[in-house]
Amino acid sequence: MDTHSLASPDLFARRLRDLCGELARGDYDNIDSLFAMTADADAPETVRELAEAFGSMAVQIEAREFRLGEMLAELKEANRRLEEANRDITSENADLKTKVQRLAIEIDQTRKEREVEAIVETDYFRALQERAQAMRQRRDAGGPEKSERT
Repeated sequence: MDTHSLASPDLFARRLRDLCGELARGDYDNIDSLFAMTADADAPETVRELAEAFGSMAVQIEAREFRLGEMLAELKEANRRLEEANRDITSENADLKTKVQRLAIEIDQTRKEREVEAIVETDYFRALQERAQAMRQRRDAGGPEKSERT
């Protein structure tokens, strides 16, 4: 091949097309070749301008991809922390549920004690106790209840 065929506009256009195809597939390994094409005096001006435009877009895309990668890592870390917090909250909720159940039992026990105390304090209950005591004394003494049964 002679020098003239290497510098043909079609060769530059094909090379630009190939480099743009690589960029479209996310392959930035040959981006330096694209920037070299912008300074190649043998390349047609249109090809140099297109190479510069595609190179600029590739740099912007690469920067966005880098930032997106960082953001993805940040989101994954935030997600990990949220999952950990969720596990902690779930565990705390289970503990609180158990404590609430215990408190409900304690409250029921306290209420029962107050209700029993209220009943025991009534005149009616005191009178029943006195009658029961009198009945026990008569029974133990062999009183009328014993003789009525025999």
